[in-house]
Amino acid sequence: MAYMTGLLVLTQPVRKIIPSLPKVLKAAAQHVSKTLYIHLDPLAKTKLPEMKQDLALYSRIITNIYSSSMAQCQDLDVRVLLAGFKGPSEVPLETHAKVDLLLFDQATNDRLIDLEERYKSYLCNSEKKVFLFEQELQNEEEIEVPHSTKHEIANILHSSVAIGGTFDCIHAGHKILLSEALLRCKNKLTCGIADGPLLENKVLSEFVVPCDQRISAVKEFATDIDPTVEYDIVQITDPMGPTRWDPDMDMIVASEETRKGVTSINKIREESGLKPLDVHIIGLVEDQCREFTEEEVKVSASSQRMRRLGTFLKPVVPNPTIAFHPYVIGLTGGSASGKSSVANRFAKLGAGIINCDRLGHEAYKKNTECYKKLVETFSSDIIGSDDEINRKALGAKVFSDEKALETLNSIVWPEIGHLIQKQKKDLTDEGFKIVILDAAVLLEAGWEKYCHQVWVCVIKREEAIRRIIERDGKSQVEAEQRVDSQMSNKDRIAKANVVFCTEWSGEYTQQQVEKAWTILNTYIREQKSSGKAQL
Repeated sequence: MAYMTGLLVLTQPVRKIIPSLPKVLKAAAQHVSKTLYIHLDPLAKTKLPEMKQDLALYSRIITNIYSSSMAQCQDLDVRVLLAGFKGPSEVPLETHAKVDLLLFDQATNDRLIDLEERYKSYLCNSEKKVFLFEQELQNEEEIEVPHSTKHEIANILHSSVAIGGTFDCIHAGHKILLSEALLRCKNKLTCGIADGPLLENKVLSEFVVPCDQRISAVKEFATDIDPTVEYDIVQITDPMGPTRWDPDMDMIVASEETRKGVTSINKIREESGLKPLDVHIIGLVEDQCREFTEEEVKVSASSQRMRRLGTFLKPVVPNPTIAFHPYVIGLTGGSASGKSSVANRFAKLGAGIINCDRLGHEAYKKNTECYKKLVETFSSDIIGSDDEINRKALGAKVFSDEKALETLNSIVWPEIGHLIQKQKKDLTDEGFKIVILDAAVLLEAGWEKYCHQVWVCVIKREEAIRRIIERDGKSQVEAEQRVDSQMSNKDRIAKANVVFCTEWSGEYTQQQVEKAWTILNTYIREQKSSGKAQL
C-alpha cells in the first residue's frame, strides 16, 4: 500500500548518508505516492564535531538527496526539511501536508521505540505506521569533506540572503538553490522571480506560468521546508532586482551560470556606495532524466517545458455536437510553424488528413455559391481570363482593409466548413478512425466546433520570420508583418490540448508526434471502454 505523504527520518551518521541515498530513496518511493519529507535526526550528528565545515557537509547531503531523487523518486515531490540541518531540532516543525507514514533509514531495536514515540505526533491519525528499511546499510563507506579555507564564506550564517530566478515548474535545481540559501540564512530571504522582458529568450516562454503563481509556489515550498525566516518573494523585470538597491542584504546565492551577473551586481552596489554581497556559488545539477540531446544537460525548467510537448496539457472537454467516430483533431499554427509537416507525420501513422488550404482553393471555384457571393460583393473585376476568381485581384481589394477582409472571411469560411464536413464523411467511409483537420485559421474561423480537440504548432517569432524569408522570399519587414498580424502563440496555446514545436531536429519533432499519437489512441480506447464515447 502506498501512502500519500511520508516522513523519512535519516538516523545513520551523516557521513554515511550520501552513499546510502539511492537505496534509501528507492525504498521510500515504493511506499509513498505524492510527497516525501526528509528530516535529519539528531542521532545522525552524534559523532559529528561542531565545526565550520558542517554547512559544506550539509549542503552536499541536501544536493545529493535532490539529485538522487530525480532517478529514484521521479513521481514524488521530495522536500528536505531544514530544521535538522540548521539547528539541534529533534523533530521537524509542522509540515504543510499531513504525514501518513513514518520511515527510518536505519534504527536499532533499542532506539526504535524512542524514535516511534518522538515522531508519532506527525501521523495524521492515531494508527501506528512505521516502516523499517530492510537493505543492509551497515557497511556503507563514510564520505569525507576535506577542510578548505577557500570557501569560508559559504560556511557563515548571514542575516539577509538573496536569490533569483524564473522558478517555473519547481524542480530539483530550484530546491537546491532555495535550500542552499536558507541553510545560510538567519532572518530574511529575498527571492526575485523573473518576469516580463526577462522571459523573452526562454525556451517555450509561452508555457511559463504567470508570475503570481510562481511566487505562490516558491512561497509554499520555502515556508514548508523552513518556516523560521521572513520571506520577501517579489517580481523582478531587470536582472538585479532588489540587490541593486537594498542596503541590508548580506549574501547572494547563485548558480554557476549566473556568476558574471553576480559580479555585475556587486560592481553596481559598490558604485552606489552599498556594501558588496558575500557570494556563494553552487554547481549545476546534471539532469539524470535527460533523454534527448535537444534537452539541456543540467536540470532546467526549459527541459521540463520541452517534455510537455506532445502531451495533454489539460483535460479533454467532450464535444457533444459531433460523433465520437471518427475522432477529429484540429491542428493549427502560425505561418512557418511546421503545422503541415506535423500533419504529414500523423498521416504516416494512420490519420486521415483534411487540408483546409486546399479546400480554400475549392471554395473559390466557378459556379459555387461562394463564387457567386464573392462576385456580387467585390464586383466582376475579380474574375480572371479563365473565368475563375483571380485571388491576387481579390487580395488587393481586402489588403489593409479590415472590414473588407472580415466580409471576405464571412463568405469563404462557411463554404470551407461545408467542404470540411464532406471530406470528413469521405475519410470516414474510407475507414479512418482519426482525422486531422489541418487549418491555419482553425480558431479564427471557429472550426474547432468540428473537432474533439485542438492541437497547436508553435515556434518562436525570430524563427518564424527566418523561415518565411527563406521559404517565401519575403523581405524582413514583410515577414515581420505577416507574423505579427496573426494570432499569438500564447493565445493559441490557451486553446490547445496538445502543443508541438518544430524548432529542433526532425527526430525530436517525430518524438513529439509519436508521443501524442500514443496518448490519443490510449485516450480513445479508454473512452470507448468506459462507455463515455458518444455514438
